[in-house]
Amino acid sequence: MERFNEKSANTDLYARIQRTSMSASEREVALNALRNAEALVDGYLWVVNGVKRLIARIFEKPAGLKHSH
Repeated sequence: MERFNEKSANTDLYARIQRTSMSASEREVALNALRNAEALVDGYLWVVNGVKRLIARIFEKPAGLKHSH
């Protein structure tokens, strides 16, 4: 799983928070909420990808078995 990096994240959302008129404490709350949401989505995607890999392994045919007719 990738570590969160604000610079590589959707900077448009961060820019909109910076441009909005609000107090510094409200801005910090908004930025923390955005970071938390991104972390939750990253975690969700990590789980989904893990389940996909697990299902692919379960249904994959073993390489060593061959049918002899």
